[in-house]
Amino acid sequence: MNSKVYRIIDANINRVTEGLRVVEDIFRYYYDNKTFQKQLKALRHRVITNASQDRFISYRNASSDVGFAAIGELEFNRASIQDVIRSNTKRVQEGLRVLEEVFKIEYPHIAQKMKQVRYDVYQIEKDIHKFRAKLVLNKGLYLILTDPSTLGGYEEMAKLAVKAELPAIQLRYKGDNDKEFLRYAFQIRQITSGTNTAFIVNDRADIALISNADGLHLGQNDIPPEKARGLLGEDCLIGLSTHNLEQVKSAQGLPIDYIGFGPIWATVSKVKADPATGIEALRSCVEMSKFPVVAIGGIDRKRLKDLSGISYNNIAVLSAIRDAKDTYKEMLDLNKKTLEQS
Repeated sequence: MNSKVYRIIDANINRVTEGLRVVEDIFRYYYDNKTFQKQLKALRHRVITNASQDRFISYRNASSDVGFAAIGELEFNRASIQDVIRSNTKRVQEGLRVLEEVFKIEYPHIAQKMKQVRYDVYQIEKDIHKFRAKLVLNKGLYLILTDPSTLGGYEEMAKLAVKAELPAIQLRYKGDNDKEFLRYAFQIRQITSGTNTAFIVNDRADIALISNADGLHLGQNDIPPEKARGLLGEDCLIGLSTHNLEQVKSAQGLPIDYIGFGPIWATVSKVKADPATGIEALRSCVEMSKFPVVAIGGIDRKRLKDLSGISYNNIAVLSAIRDAKDTYKEMLDLNKKTLEQS
């Protein structure tokens, strides 16, 4: 085989493995997603093993590469981490196609293996696209709205939460007027739409569905998560309240996206509150759960420092925001502190 063809092979092995490594590291460090990280690593190792790059490296001549100075229009333009994934996935596919075609000249058995890797990359690209389309509960302050008369009502509180870039608002309506419940849900949906603040409805799958909410939060006595998932689809965030470690254990096999755990301290926000779990139970919950954990119950600025060192995903608050002298400032401060120590 011509030595210049070997240069093509060497360059494209680099192109493919580098691109796979970029996407692999994003899922390893940015998304903390073990599934995709392992799949991408396995693909990278298959290319390295089957292509046997060592035999081609001696033909490398990077200093005289005529393509080094050529800069594409979009080469240094990356608007987001999703752009990085997209560009590197395409780079991998293109490199694999080149390897497949060139290996056909002398190594058709390797060409066949590159073709199989290429089709596997097509599939993982589809899976990654579906993964990115699904909402995740970002870390930070999870605001629960229960009292429509507080500081201008749900609408004003939702606007402040969006302005503060809180990751989530939960509407916990305790009245008995479904029309009113739905009206509030539509208001919050309109305010949060297109923002980084997820809108989650408490208890009621029908209200979540009709209002096109981002998520639904269920209690232990609400409809089963399996039924909610079937009704709301795969892209809807579904959370489940847990009040002891046995419930946390049972939740691990359910089709949910996060769990709430508490009350950590005794709370007056519920008429019939569950017994306080305490800090050490929260620590055990976080260690046990494969899902992000939202700590709830009696948490305020003073108590937040007592949770330091526990890798919870969010703190959920009601009165800490409702009773603050400066609501917006308290949202900002609690969100920042939560991100710093969780």
